[in-house]
Amino acid sequence: MNDDCWYFAYGSNLLIDQKEARTGPIRQGSERPRIARLADYRLAFNKRGTGGVVYANVVASPSAEVIGVVYRCNPESMRKMDAKEIGYERKTVKVTADNGEALEAVTYVAKPEYVCHEDTPPKDYLDRIINGARQHGLPEDYIKSIEALAGRGRDA
Repeated sequence: MNDDCWYFAYGSNLLIDQKEARTGPIRQGSERPRIARLADYRLAFNKRGTGGVVYANVVASPSAEVIGVVYRCNPESMRKMDAKEIGYERKTVKVTADNGEALEAVTYVAKPEYVCHEDTPPKDYLDRIINGARQHGLPEDYIKSIEALAGRGRDA
């Protein structure tokens, strides 16, 4: 039985080097990463970390969308991700790949006790998100909206 799943990344796991360091080589061919859209959610920097820092999260929001990437992962890769995604819980979502294909995917959503007010994330963390988004060819206007949301749009 194949328990592999699509994992929808919207934050720092967009960065290929980080994702590979966490879970091993990224699949290619028919299981290669692809751009996908999560409807009725918006990106927020409201997941509380240690020392007062915030990280990316997705929040239900009608008519909004989060653009990210789906990676094909096996159960061991997902267990490794779980160990890194402290304060998040897995949630099954429906995403639409850029070719129009509807996919069921797993993503990480901040647990309620980790949600805080929205704030500016650490610069190195934001850089990983932006660099990963560019590696995968996410739309430039969406990348600019991430920078603006993070309070860096004027400085970028």
